[in-house]
Amino acid sequence: MKDRINNKNSNKNKEVFNLKIYRTDIAYAGVVSFIFITCIELFYRMIVKYNRGYPSDMRYYAGEAATKTEMDPRLLDMISRALHSINGSTLEFNLFLAALIPAIIIMNYFVIRFLTANNAIKEQPPRYALQAASILALFTGPVFIPVLHEYYYIHSVAAFAWHNPTQHAMTLFSLAGTLAFLKMIDIYRKEQTVSVRYWIATMILMLLSAASKPSFVIELVPSVMILFGIFLFDTGKGNVGQRFIQLFKMGASIIPAGLYIIWLSTVDFGNTNGMEGSIDVVFGLSKSFTQENLFNIFIFGMPFSILVLAANYKRLKESKYFLSIMVFVMGVAQWVFLEESGYRARHGNFDWGRMYGTYFLALVSLSLLIENIYRPDSIFPNNKRARRIYLIIAIVILALSVLSQLNYFGYVLSGRKYMR
Repeated sequence: MKDRINNKNSNKNKEVFNLKIYRTDIAYAGVVSFIFITCIELFYRMIVKYNRGYPSDMRYYAGEAATKTEMDPRLLDMISRALHSINGSTLEFNLFLAALIPAIIIMNYFVIRFLTANNAIKEQPPRYALQAASILALFTGPVFIPVLHEYYYIHSVAAFAWHNPTQHAMTLFSLAGTLAFLKMIDIYRKEQTVSVRYWIATMILMLLSAASKPSFVIELVPSVMILFGIFLFDTGKGNVGQRFIQLFKMGASIIPAGLYIIWLSTVDFGNTNGMEGSIDVVFGLSKSFTQENLFNIFIFGMPFSILVLAANYKRLKESKYFLSIMVFVMGVAQWVFLEESGYRARHGNFDWGRMYGTYFLALVSLSLLIENIYRPDSIFPNNKRARRIYLIIAIVILALSVLSQLNYFGYVLSGRKYMR
């Protein structure tokens, strides 16, 4: 009898996938497919600079990176070279780049599903709510407001960088790596053990993220150190020494990515006497930070996330939300305190971490909003009117944000400059 009870309890803890196909699933597949086809055309035009427009980094990775004589240690360069060797065209690489976008959307879905499934919602949100959120996340960015903030991409914390393939690859692998890492933490908090499966997944995905663009791993390392420092002295099973060993094991999953970044810095970002020029990290307030209006860059750049996170501030101490906040903070710290000199001074390489941190906060905020909608006692439990007002304001701001970014997407589709 006890075994039957234990089996029932263990089954409740397992993730259950509903394989039944609904009309909304077909609609979801249709929208994702439409985005994929649109991106094939968009990225093709960026690669060939159609009508001398469509500025982007796509052309470099599809052309110059694929034909360089020396081997480049970065992931997209290696993929571009491999795909170009098939028949000497850019078609295969074009399809690969376009496939990254629906892959990001699908990963958005699994991240949101994980965040909502681990919350105490009696009836899980409908699948279509998670699917809608996974698409909206791609277009959750700065709000365009005439006179006050007439920007879609620049002078804002972040928007989806349609022109930058390395950011697309980093976003995909960072989302997958973060999901694996959070699942590993979840198991540790419940069972005080380190999941080998998620450890290996985290290690591989973080390495792929770093090989795409180092920004995320650079901000993740100090974030994990702070989180694990809290875990170390948190009350729980075992003594501090035992907890340290377990936490060190989990943290070791990021070490290969960190070693790769150190090696990459000596190969690709170090001082040389050639074309690389003199590239130094300068400590102090960066020029890209001091030239911005901080009020506008945050208030108009991420209004949806600010509102939802502020309303759910009591939840931010949970490890999954705390880590998300720390990743964002460390991304902003990169942008504020670090910059490069030499010919890379205008590349904004320390901006990408902030952009990913903002993107992941948008995912977290969408997850919290879904919970707020489907679990009435999760926000203002004793004040239905306040809850109603909050939900209306949050949905309106989300709509303004999505409409602004859809307009920006149309702007990019028309071939104009992405720095708008």
